[in-house]
Amino acid sequence: RRRLEQLWNAELHEFYGCTEAAPSSGGYSCAAVAAHKDGPVSTHLMEDTHIWETVDPSTLRPVPAGQRGLSVVTNLVSEASPQLRFLVGDFTTLTTEVCECGRTHRRAIEGFMGRADDMLNVRGITLFPSSVEDAVRRVPEIGEEFLLVLDRQNELDVLTVQVEPRPEVTPEQHPELARRVETEVISRCELRPIVEVLPYGTLPKTEFKARRVKDLRTQ
Repeated sequence: RRRLEQLWNAELHEFYGCTEAAPSSGGYSCAAVAAHKDGPVSTHLMEDTHIWETVDPSTLRPVPAGQRGLSVVTNLVSEASPQLRFLVGDFTTLTTEVCECGRTHRRAIEGFMGRADDMLNVRGITLFPSSVEDAVRRVPEIGEEFLLVLDRQNELDVLTVQVEPRPEVTPEQHPELARRVETEVISRCELRPIVEVLPYGTLPKTEFKARRVKDLRTQ
């Protein structure tokens, strides 16, 4: 987000939704959130067009505001394809507290972390690829491509984060980049990874929805 804002000299806002809910957006970030730049993005949910809930991942029973669960939506505007309590399956925490922008609709605190299907368990810690991506993106010298490799060594899970620097970065800078990426991942994911800085152009370019995880633990 920061890179795009710098490139276009524009204020970016995020939209959230899913095809099953409605063709329109189900949520958005406000100007107050955008002003925080690198801070967490909390998503305003459009309660005039959707009913949003969160449920327990195991029991699928509703959970109260402030407790993390899976997102569920009922659309109120789609006559051709109505959906009643459709399990979107993104982890989030809802709040009814009024935003500093003044809006009173429910918000998803720090947005939506990722689908339950994307969730990984590494040494007993829940890990979302999106959290690692957020950490990697905070090092501006790192390029667009990265890969998470999960393996086992001595009966322990090992997380390796492979990244590419931008073309102008020299090999002498690679150790410092690896250290900074490691620090960001530890801070946001509470896991210490192995960071490999690969030569620019090593990782394949992604098209459409990127596949960022290579799990070798079951092979």
